[in-house]
Amino acid sequence: MKQFSGNWVYAVVVCVLGAGLSTAIGITLQNNALENQRIAFEHLLDRRTDELQRTVNEYKLSLLNTATFITAFGQEELTPSRFSDYVTGLKLKQNFPGALGLGFARKVPLKEEPAFLREMQAKGLQDFQIRFISPSSQDRFVMQYIEPAKENYSAQGLDLGSENIRRENCLSAFSRAGLAVSKPITMIQNADVGRMGFTMLMPVFNKPIPSSDLGVRYKELQGWVSFPISIDRFLKPWMAQEPDLQVRIFVLEEADKPMLFFDNVEPKNVSLFPHTAATRDVQLGNRSWRLEYWPVNPAKSSGHNPVYLAWILLGISLSVFAAFKLKKAMDTHDTLTLHQHMVNNSSEALIAEDSLGRILVWNRAAEELFGLDRASVLYDQEQNLTVPEELRSSEKRLHQRAALGETLKNIQTLRTNDSAQRIHLRMNLSPIYSRDKKLIGFSKSFRDETEARMLWKDMHSLEELIAHAPDGVITLDESRRIKLANPAALLLLQGMNVKSTLTGQKITDLLAPNVLVEFEQEVLHPLYKNRKVEVLFNWPVPGHIEQTPLLFRGFVLNYPDLGESVWALRFEKSNKPYTQVN
Repeated sequence: MKQFSGNWVYAVVVCVLGAGLSTAIGITLQNNALENQRIAFEHLLDRRTDELQRTVNEYKLSLLNTATFITAFGQEELTPSRFSDYVTGLKLKQNFPGALGLGFARKVPLKEEPAFLREMQAKGLQDFQIRFISPSSQDRFVMQYIEPAKENYSAQGLDLGSENIRRENCLSAFSRAGLAVSKPITMIQNADVGRMGFTMLMPVFNKPIPSSDLGVRYKELQGWVSFPISIDRFLKPWMAQEPDLQVRIFVLEEADKPMLFFDNVEPKNVSLFPHTAATRDVQLGNRSWRLEYWPVNPAKSSGHNPVYLAWILLGISLSVFAAFKLKKAMDTHDTLTLHQHMVNNSSEALIAEDSLGRILVWNRAAEELFGLDRASVLYDQEQNLTVPEELRSSEKRLHQRAALGETLKNIQTLRTNDSAQRIHLRMNLSPIYSRDKKLIGFSKSFRDETEARMLWKDMHSLEELIAHAPDGVITLDESRRIKLANPAALLLLQGMNVKSTLTGQKITDLLAPNVLVEFEQEVLHPLYKNRKVEVLFNWPVPGHIEQTPLLFRGFVLNYPDLGESVWALRFEKSNKPYTQVN
């Protein structure tokens, strides 16, 4: 009693000390973890934003280079084939993800529209037409070329000036003499699926440095080079680099009215954790985007760090552990001793292996069966010790079935002992799982089948004797099918129309329907129910009117080691008259 009282005092002391210490450490760890998490998250957002800004700048530089080339060589030299070759060399899909193509939109004054169409026909584009989104009486901003042509067929010839957002973007690029990015629009190329995107435009002038006078500059304006971009394709490779982040993108038209453009944030995160997002801005020419970053698991970033609670629980756990440590250790020791005693004294050979096949348990029956002591086989693999070479592949398949949860019973197998002798065994194989349902190993039990095989040999010898007996002898299985029939049985049961074998047939199939019920009641029913029969029965000879009186004697043979029984019938001709039972 004093010992247990001392244990409880120790538990209370540890509980108090542990709770106090864990509280102090928990608060410190929580504060440090939150600060480190905040700094790391800020660095991550800065890096991700800089990467997106660099991507935008690369697209801008490519457009600027294209506009410079057209200015230098003149739009007259810009033929369909040259433009196509130029775009092919840019490798858009590889270097500019999300870009549906690269286009050149030409400024066509209203009065020059017929001449422009004749020019396009002269360049080989016989089917070229100007397409309008809505009616327009202003100068045309016609998409003259766009490549790849096949994917962008619906955009070729489109008058960007016939729709307000596109026209506004064109004029913004002109007035800035630099990059302009449109508001969110539905891309003509993806109108059938409603995919949203935006257009990046760079103006092309007929001189390297355009005039500062807007009126003069408009006359110098030749057109625009354009990247039509699908927003989701544009962002896909960028988002794939950091799958633990989700993002919303707003277009900042007005500071107090941002326009949502892209959103892949889980709605529940927005409703359950409304204050976990962090924002960064990206500049795209004339337009600003606000990136709103959300962690995939906002709960982990919301300041609810479980470290503090964990340390408090640890202090309580220490006190409980101290109170029950001695009793648990004693109970565990007794349980292990009992299990070891049961395993070591089992009459069957028992083996336990881990998931890699290494032996962890090898009882005394296994030592006697295989001639190998436990110390010599521990942590070795059983297949290296007792499994014959030709059975290793099938043994592996059995383990694979057990690993899927199957328990295999009464598997006939072979093993070798320490003297290289082969032993015929029956094996049970089953998986072993941990408490969390994880496969941790296999258990095997073996039963020697030497005596059973001797019994089979004796049965085969008996069959040889039966085969030459003058009386008819048959054996039946549980379903009343004939397993064995000697020559005398063939003759007595079939007359002179002897078939080569009766094996596999039901004995009742040999009888005519008018005597079947009598034979069932007088011979088979007593044999199967009482396990013994002796009765005289008139057996009808097939193909003849007469009947042969046969004296049937039957009994049952049990083979518990083989798990089956056989019903035997011995019969002979009799001179006694047969009396039908009514």
